[in-house]
Amino acid sequence: MPKIRAVIFDCYGTLVDIKTNEDKDEVFNYVSLYLQYYGGTIDAEKLKYTYELEKDQLLRDSDERYPEVDLEQVFERILLKEGMYCPFLAESCCKLQRLISRERFQLFPDTLPVLREMRRAGYPMALVSDAQRVFCWEEGRILGISQFFDHMIVSTDFGFKKPDLRLFNVVCDLLNIPPAEAVYVGDNYERDIKGPKDVGMPVIIVDRNAGKEHKGIEPDAYVNDLWEAWNWIRNSG
Repeated sequence: MPKIRAVIFDCYGTLVDIKTNEDKDEVFNYVSLYLQYYGGTIDAEKLKYTYELEKDQLLRDSDERYPEVDLEQVFERILLKEGMYCPFLAESCCKLQRLISRERFQLFPDTLPVLREMRRAGYPMALVSDAQRVFCWEEGRILGISQFFDHMIVSTDFGFKKPDLRLFNVVCDLLNIPPAEAVYVGDNYERDIKGPKDVGMPVIIVDRNAGKEHKGIEPDAYVNDLWEAWNWIRNSG
């Protein structure tokens, strides 16, 4: 295996410890109340129903094998139908929905120390994440990790998500590094192995709960935390 010269991370579940629940009553209750400030009359029940309807429609309209839905676009469609569209309102609804749905939002204890070690060692770093552009970068900034990444590839910018191999080709082009000389560090067996492997990139799976069952393509390494991933990377090649 060639020497690893760049590190590409998944975000949520790998670096960021997050739990969300969009089904909580408060989520759409508060978004509905917020819209009243802009003349909205849509109640929470209708808002939630329309939200799911528009999400499903965007998925059906996509020709992608692994389609991604931009939630800002979902709210834009809702607001247009309600006759109350204005440029910033869909973005604000997305961020409010995200804030209310969060039940846990923090870094894993090893995230910052390992990112600092990698930066000191001179490794270019990037993110490839199934995430919403409207809040992903800002959440990284809030938690203090955005500064470490040279590039951030977010699925909603492309309309498709992992394991689509194109996301990994894009990040390698931006880093100007062959896939075999980068490594992808993720946590999800279904989404984080096939894509990078399809372009010839090694994969490390961080299994913090140790012992998840997995059938399918194997990663190059299973580790329990980011420190073990860092040791694997340093000793590569």
